Amino acid sequence: MPFADPEFRTDLERMLVYHSWARGKYLDLFGRLPWRVLTRKRGATFESIRNVHLHVLAAYASWLVPYFHQKQLRPLLTTLEARNWHRIRSVEEMREINRQVDEAALAAAHRLGPDDFDRKRTITRWHGRRLRATPREVLWHLVEEDFLHHGEILCMLWQDDIEPPYTGVWWFEYDHDPKRHSDSWHSDPKFPRPSAGGYVPKSKKRARRSKSAQ
Repeated sequence: MPFADPEFRTDLERMLVYHSWARGKYLDLFGRLPWRVLTRKRGATFESIRNVHLHVLAAYASWLVPYFHQKQLRPLLTTLEARNWHRIRSVEEMREINRQVDEAALAAAHRLGPDDFDRKRTITRWHGRRLRATPREVLWHLVEEDFLHHGEILCMLWQDDIEPPYTGVWWFEYDHDPKRHSDSWHSDPKFPRPSAGGYVPKSKKRARRSKSAQ
């Protein structure tokens, strides 16, 4: 997702960009893992790491098209149906879908004026049922999807002794606008960058087991 201006108009815009940044970290990690790790059935809500990630994007698209009129995502609605997830066979495909969804989400938030966030809109969803909701409610629901399912992905990675990428908000703030945070310890070149994630070394696993046994 292209970053918004350093001073976001709303916390919701900041949250959307944060989750875009965090998803990018996970996709970078996915690109370094065997594909079988991402598609293994693990008994999660949508079985595999790939599927859970695609579910988050499907949730975004399913609201961005009818509610925010982001019609450029319409072709993705079929792609992101659960019955078609098996057709996504590479991290690069996932990354491209992620990019399109991110751009549409931020565009939708940018188009909202100060009085629009709490103005209810009516759409038809779920077997023709009509729903009235505010943009604020819908955007918070999408942010919730990211929080919930990235925690789930984190747990699935640990099943294979894979450390997830570090996605702390202070690193997001610094990466987003280094000049504004030039007085932060994150700007010190000697301050270590957080882990990008990956397989836990055997030495680290032995140390962890030794510590837990004490």
